[in-house]
Amino acid sequence: MGKNKNGKNTDGEETVFFQAANDGKSTDAYDTRELSADQIRQQAAAQNRMAQNGYVGNGYENVNSQNGYSQNNPYSYNTYGQPPNYRTQNNRQYYNNGQYYNNGQNYGGVNNNNYRSNRNNASASSRPQNQPYYYNNNSNQSNQQKRKISLRQASGGKRRKRKNPNGSFVGRLLKTVCIIIVMLFVLYSAIALIGILSMDRVSAGDRSYTDGSMDESYVKSVLVIGVDSRDPEEDQGRSDSMILVSINSKTNDIYMTSFMRDAYVQIPGYGSGKLNAAYSYGGAELLMDTLEYNYDISIDDYVLFTFEACADVIDAVGGIEMTISDEEAETINEILISEVNEIMGDDQDDDLLDGGGTLTLNGKQALSYSRIRYVGNADFERTERQRSVMQEVIEKAMANPIRLVSICLTALPELTTNMSILSLYSYVVISPFQLAFYDLEQQRIPADGMYSDATIDGESVLEIDFSAAQELLKDTVYSD
Repeated sequence: MGKNKNGKNTDGEETVFFQAANDGKSTDAYDTRELSADQIRQQAAAQNRMAQNGYVGNGYENVNSQNGYSQNNPYSYNTYGQPPNYRTQNNRQYYNNGQYYNNGQNYGGVNNNNYRSNRNNASASSRPQNQPYYYNNNSNQSNQQKRKISLRQASGGKRRKRKNPNGSFVGRLLKTVCIIIVMLFVLYSAIALIGILSMDRVSAGDRSYTDGSMDESYVKSVLVIGVDSRDPEEDQGRSDSMILVSINSKTNDIYMTSFMRDAYVQIPGYGSGKLNAAYSYGGAELLMDTLEYNYDISIDDYVLFTFEACADVIDAVGGIEMTISDEEAETINEILISEVNEIMGDDQDDDLLDGGGTLTLNGKQALSYSRIRYVGNADFERTERQRSVMQEVIEKAMANPIRLVSICLTALPELTTNMSILSLYSYVVISPFQLAFYDLEQQRIPADGMYSDATIDGESVLEIDFSAAQELLKDTVYSD
């Protein structure tokens, strides 16, 4: 036995609850009502009185149903009173041509227009299916208010919070940030593509040796060649700087490996000689062949810098900060006066330094700094200066990504490469993200202990322990 809202015992009928039909149609007159026990008893008593007095037993019933009673109405039968006998002689109740008679008196038609109904005016289709409906006797209350009351009753009387159709503030902020990032990426990609298309792209030349065994899919390498030619179209010159930039996606390292120009090597098709002579004999292709043959590494792509291109790249990032000695400052001035200012078309005494210290060097000054050979440990220290200049340029560009735009528009057109547009686009777009999260490492080949000084054919050269050099490259550039 259940309990009513007051905690008292009730009969089973007190908990009867009516809903709209599942198909969205009305069931009977009670389908939108929740009746309390008192209401049920009152209606049952009224029904008994009406039955005894000869009236229709229920004002809510559909007279077109079987025997004049709705089969869906649980109160139409003996539960709360005897239904009226429409075909007995005692009460003389009968239907004739749609007319209701009692003791000879005509009470009018009993069609659908005359029966009483306490239905809610709202149709079943306008209410949520299978939702309990709270009936309110206030006839002035709108259907919309009734629906709100019913939903509030069903949820325990709590008012539902309306959802913000535009989402939370954090969601809108993230969406805005994502849109800005996408727009900036598209803009940068477009600018990078402009710079790439303006580069001096040459077809890959003939290669005589491409059998370097150290070739891993997770390592991408580009040979950066700096030449001492004033005009490469008239004088190919010699390779003044040879730095292999390798990106290792397994170790998240970027290695800058300098190859000493005085290394005594085998030049395919030309015999033995200094490494920097390979470029003068056969350009970038023969230089890559020579490196592969002697160091057993795989190199297919290169980027070539002239003096002017190197200065433009450094100026594109706003110069670099270096700490130099007074002796280095004096040598920088000598190089500016003797060659660099002339190449750039400037006055001979332009951009001279007053002395050493921590200085911001412009493109011409930094170029002259990287060419110092006879201060310190000769060519060994020279390669270190070159790597330091390259690293400073990279770090300064990453500190302010807007400088990458300047590099794309002013420096890339000065470079020469054999890479395809797709490969260049991949490097220009992806490399900045790798540079931001990868470790930047430097090394020199040969390293200390892997060479000996020698004089061959009147030239000072370095005799290399190639096995040790190859092992070092395998442990660093190609490490997994």
